[in-house]
Amino acid sequence: MTPATAAPPQDVRLAVIGAGALGCALLPRLIRYPLAELTVVDGDVVEQRNLERQDLFAPVDIGRPKASVAAAWLRNAPGPIRVTALDAFLSPANAEEVIRMHDLVVDLTDDAHARRLIDRTCAAYGVTLVTAAVHGAQGQVIVLHAPGAGEELGLAELFPGGIGPEQDGCDMRQVPEAVLQAVAARAALRVRQWLQGEACRNGQVDVYDHAIGAWTELAPTTAR
Repeated sequence: MTPATAAPPQDVRLAVIGAGALGCALLPRLIRYPLAELTVVDGDVVEQRNLERQDLFAPVDIGRPKASVAAAWLRNAPGPIRVTALDAFLSPANAEEVIRMHDLVVDLTDDAHARRLIDRTCAAYGVTLVTAAVHGAQGQVIVLHAPGAGEELGLAELFPGGIGPEQDGCDMRQVPEAVLQAVAARAALRVRQWLQGEACRNGQVDVYDHAIGAWTELAPTTAR
């Protein structure tokens, strides 16, 4: 598969969907990137159990919207990025409005139906998508819809078949911290490569295995 080459605009608007454990690991890595705007999207609120693994939140934040709290934390970090929050879950009612206003989307949701919705909407509006997920001792990162070869590929092509209930949700307490950090670092790398106009392999599935502490890069069979 020939790598796709991104041609990012000058004033990049990035949306990060999901401000849970993976979002808290990723967001601080993005604040120094050359972005014009960073939007944090999440409809959840901070709970007591989040404080152990989600470092952007403190006891005083319990009951407050995760997106707003994370955005406030990022605004206190050095950097010229304009940070905004959307305290809502992405749904068919708002997906188009949210995604079409951005140049790049990072999906960190743990709901398979939401991930497919985000993927379809990014494809419809030509928005590059970096999708990252963790499950147990493994994680994955995929770039989709970057300009170039394979930009038509989506999650439905890479993972055909229906979505079962076991694909929705993940108990983050069962995910090793090392997996969260590895996946966050990989997603940040893919964002940085896109921002710099480096080659992006649409549909390549990067899989992290905590047992061996290493990544495996799997080319999509549908694009060979």
